[in-house]
Amino acid sequence: MVAATSPRLDEAFDALGNVHRRRLLLGLRRRRRARLDAATRDAAVGGGRDPDRLKVELFHVHLPKLADAGFVEWNRRRGSVACGPRFDEIEPLLRLLDEHAGELPDEWP
Repeated sequence: MVAATSPRLDEAFDALGNVHRRRLLLGLRRRRRARLDAATRDAAVGGGRDPDRLKVELFHVHLPKLADAGFVEWNRRRGSVACGPRFDEIEPLLRLLDEHAGELPDEWP
């Protein structure tokens, strides 16, 4: 069990601290692997963002951050994203967000 003050927990909350990363991770929780276009659609759900701009932001900001943390495996050349070696550490938080989405403010996840 991870302590409530664990640096690993801080890293998980940092990864979930951005709506696009949360949505992308929630999409991976459901299907485990995605092409960049599908991951972009997941990240954009309900956001009203320009998909092309979001795709660039994912490519240069969010996917590198999630990959560095080990939460995703990102193959830039193939344009594929999959659950990373540490995805199981963040999955319980994703499950909580998913299962309690109706109890959270409208802006979540």
